[in-house]
Amino acid sequence: MRAAVYHGAGRVSLDDVPEPQLPLGGLLIDVSVCGICGSDLMNWYQDTKAPSVLGHEPVGVVMDGEVGEIRPGQRVYVHHHVPCMDCELCRSGRHTLCPNFRRSRIDPGGLAERVAVPDEIARLDVLPVPDGLSDAAASIIEPLACVLRGQRMAGVGSGSRIAVVGCGSMGLLEMGAAAAAGAEAVVGVEPRAERRRVAQQSGYPALPSPDPDRVAGALGGLADAVFVCTSNPRAIASALELAGPGGVVQLFAPPAPGTPVALDLGAVWFREVSIQSTYSAGPEDTRAALGLLSRGGIDGEALISHRLSLTEVEEAFRLARSGEALKVLVEID
Repeated sequence: MRAAVYHGAGRVSLDDVPEPQLPLGGLLIDVSVCGICGSDLMNWYQDTKAPSVLGHEPVGVVMDGEVGEIRPGQRVYVHHHVPCMDCELCRSGRHTLCPNFRRSRIDPGGLAERVAVPDEIARLDVLPVPDGLSDAAASIIEPLACVLRGQRMAGVGSGSRIAVVGCGSMGLLEMGAAAAAGAEAVVGVEPRAERRRVAQQSGYPALPSPDPDRVAGALGGLADAVFVCTSNPRAIASALELAGPGGVVQLFAPPAPGTPVALDLGAVWFREVSIQSTYSAGPEDTRAALGLLSRGGIDGEALISHRLSLTEVEEAFRLARSGEALKVLVEID
């Protein structure tokens, strides 16, 4: 079968790879669509695993296997990792830190014509896609789940004041999820005019620079939570200035290991600002994301700026890396 193979140093090609077989107790999925995630573009992260098939936002149709209520012919969303749900980390709600989370995986990856889903993932985090939700919208389940988990960690809720640094697809999801959670005010910070326009068209003010006074003016005070959806070190450093007393700055897009970030911690010491990092999402988060998308609380399809076929995967990655695209969806022919 065909799959998008990452060879290292940013190079992706469409290759023939062995077709996966139905795992014992698992599922075989005919992939319909798969989004390209920012982590697919992080060479420093992907190079250690090359050659590998990328993609972890797949939606497709069950070809073979039955697990619970999941049957052949059913449209499903497939998560790429699952926790054990039994260890101390899982019991404390830190599902993504469970050793089983990174050990479990789909075979070979979502940017392929077919994927095999092992029994542990099939049982815990393969979700039926309701009739009213398109494949494209369902492909947003995984990134939205990551956002919802992070916002739960940061305590976002009714009355929250939220600043989002970086108005790409993840930043827009942060703003939409915060609004859906009842945030009192939401503002984006984005230097690129075209992305500011997208945020404004979605109903959120967006500023060209992280000026604390302008952010406070837009929010009615400094932010209770600042979500940093860029790996730019200067943007990360400036985010500290946007957080109010007891506020949270959450790092959503990591810089490469070893990248220095000059943080003026003295400037926020007396405000008792917390710095968090968040990675991926667990089963409760994917279900919450599916519910929010199904209710229309987030328009998943509106985030997708480009749709390309699997045969155009090299161009899909070029667009995603260039910043020309908001969100790239690969449609599997």
